[in-house]
Amino acid sequence: MMMLGIHLTGEAPFHTVYLSGLIRDPYGQKMSKTKGNSVDPLETIDDIGADALRFALINGTAPGNDARLGPEKLENSRNFANKLWNVARFVLGARPASIPATSPRQLPDPAHAGPADRWTLSRAAAAVAAVDKAMAVYTFGDVSQVLYEAIWNEYCDWSVELAKIRLGDETLAAADREATWWALVSALDTYLRLLHPVMPFITEAIWERLPHAAGDPALLIVADWPVVDAAATDSAAEADVSALIDLIRAVRNARAEARIEPASWLPVDVFVPDRLGPTFDALLPAVERLGRARPLRREKKLDSIRQGVEGGLSVIAGEIEAVVRPEAKDEAQEGRDRARLERELAEARGLLEAARARLANEAFTSKAPPAVVEGARSRAAELAELVARLSQRLA
Repeated sequence: MMMLGIHLTGEAPFHTVYLSGLIRDPYGQKMSKTKGNSVDPLETIDDIGADALRFALINGTAPGNDARLGPEKLENSRNFANKLWNVARFVLGARPASIPATSPRQLPDPAHAGPADRWTLSRAAAAVAAVDKAMAVYTFGDVSQVLYEAIWNEYCDWSVELAKIRLGDETLAAADREATWWALVSALDTYLRLLHPVMPFITEAIWERLPHAAGDPALLIVADWPVVDAAATDSAAEADVSALIDLIRAVRNARAEARIEPASWLPVDVFVPDRLGPTFDALLPAVERLGRARPLRREKKLDSIRQGVEGGLSVIAGEIEAVVRPEAKDEAQEGRDRARLERELAEARGLLEAARARLANEAFTSKAPPAVVEGARSRAAELAELVARLSQRLA
C-alpha cells in the first residue's frame, strides 16, 4: 500500500501504521474454527449490531497486548449502545414546552443554569481533554473507556437523574428548566462527536435528531471535532456537586447494608459545610429524591449529627456527615452498620497507606509534574481526615 501510493501519487498515503494485537477468546486462547472458539463477525453484527462489535473490540485494549473477546464483553457493549439510545430518547422527549421544536442548539444561559448543569458541562469538557490526550498517543482503548465512564457513569447516572428533578419542577421559572435541558443537549452533542469514530452508526442516528447549531452540517461524520471549552470548565461546580453525589451514594450504600427497602422514605439529618451550603440548597430536592430522604434536615453544627447518631445509620462522605433514621432498628442491623463503617475505615487506611508510600517515593516526587505531586498530597490529607473521622465514629 505504501509503495503503490507513492508510485501513483508521489506521496506517502499515510504517515502512521497502527498494529493491533490478536483477538483471542475469553480464556486467552487463539481463536480457531477447529477449536470452535471463534466469533463470526457477521453473525455478531446481526445479533448486537456493528457499533457494539466495534466498541467491544476497542474497549479495554492496550498497545502491544492481545485482546480477549467473549459473550460477556459483547453483551456489555450492546448494553452500552442501548443505554445511549434510551438516554437520547429521554433527552429529546424532555424538551420543555417553552422551547420551540425548531430552535437551534444553544448553550444554557449562565444566569439560569444550576450547579448540576454546570457540573454536566464541565465534565463534558473534561472528557474532550481526556479523549484528545488518548487519541494523540493512539491509545484507543483509553478513548473508549473514558467515554464509557463519562456517558454511562456520569451523564446517564447523574446528569440525567439530577436534571429529571429540575425539569419536572413546575415551581421553577421556565428559563431555569430551559437551561437544564440545553445543558443536557449540549453535553450529549459533545459525547456523540467524541464517540462517533468508535460507534459511527448509532451516533449518526441520534445526532440527526438533536437540535443543531447554526453552521452544523447535515451529517455528524463531517461535523467539527469538539474543542475544550474553557468557559465550560468549572472546577468549583465539579467539586461541590461531586461531594453531594458522594453523599447520595453513601446514603444508598448505608440503606442497602441495613437491608432497608429501597423505595421507603426515611428521615435524614445531614451536616454540610458552609461552603457547600448554596449547592446543597440548590440540589436539595434532588438529594431528597435520589436518597429517598424525607424529611431531609440540615444541621448547622457537626456535633449535632455526632451526638444524635444513636438509633440511626452513620454516613460519612468527605466533609459531609449524615444520619439515616430507620423506622425500627434491631441489634443485627446495628451490627451491620458498624461492620460497614469498619470496612470503610479499612479501605480508607489502605488508600492512605498507598498514598503516603507514593509520596515517600523520591522518584515520584522529583520527576512527576508539581501539579500531580500537589494533588497526591491533597488526596493524602483528605484520606487522613477521613480515617480520623471514621475512627472517631467507631470509638
